[in-house]
Amino acid sequence: MASRTKQKEQARARRLAEEQAQAEKARRDRRLRMLGGVVLIAAAIVAVAIAVSSSGGGSKTAKPNSSQAKSSQTTVDTLLAGIPQSGMTLGSPSAKVTVTEFGDLECPICQEFALSAENQIIQSDVRSGKVKLVYRSLQTASSESPIPNVFSTQQKAAYSAGLQHRGWYYVELFYHEQGQEGTGYVTESYLSGLAQQIPGLNYQEWQLDRNSPTVTAQLTADTQAAQAKNFTGTPSVVVKGPRGEQDFTNLEDFGTYQSAINSVS
Repeated sequence: MASRTKQKEQARARRLAEEQAQAEKARRDRRLRMLGGVVLIAAAIVAVAIAVSSSGGGSKTAKPNSSQAKSSQTTVDTLLAGIPQSGMTLGSPSAKVTVTEFGDLECPICQEFALSAENQIIQSDVRSGKVKLVYRSLQTASSESPIPNVFSTQQKAAYSAGLQHRGWYYVELFYHEQGQEGTGYVTESYLSGLAQQIPGLNYQEWQLDRNSPTVTAQLTADTQAAQAKNFTGTPSVVVKGPRGEQDFTNLEDFGTYQSAINSVS
């Protein structure tokens, strides 16, 4: 029987191969299917992703007052400005369609989803009031971190911001400044630095809430919900509306998600 270390290495290799295949599929699909105005939106978002990649994928922690942090903050502020937030939900409470992302903040494929299709959904469908976007947690990439219990720590940090109706600021900033998977970059300094970039966040309250029963229960509920769906990879996306539900366990382009949104509306 293979040793536990060997089994872990094999599992990691399979997951990284799956992530690479999903990323390549998404890039190929986007090149073929994005048209008209969608191309203009995508071009701006992809430019951000390229900038992040060219700087090492955010592998160096951005200090709160650094030029990198300020650039990320400006981008996220522009994206989210004027859109209501409640907990980890972004968008109008009366939106007919709910798009739920099950993600791991350290997952590079989640980052690609966030900086491309998800941000386009925010621009076109969340901002118009048609869709509300929900963030939920599922551990994948963070299991490779050398920092113990980092998944719980980082996700709770986002949920704590959500208690002040700024959860999506935290999620977006994390994805924009995401480091290299498995390097242990998600330190206390990194998490606190993201919080300090969020406009209007009460930092002391955020710190106190990070291990509150509310955020602990939320993380547990998310894990159970992902298990009930048999989700094992991130991002897994659920598009639900009055005319049905569609689940996606592979990364897709914006056009695919928008077609699902229209189908269930």
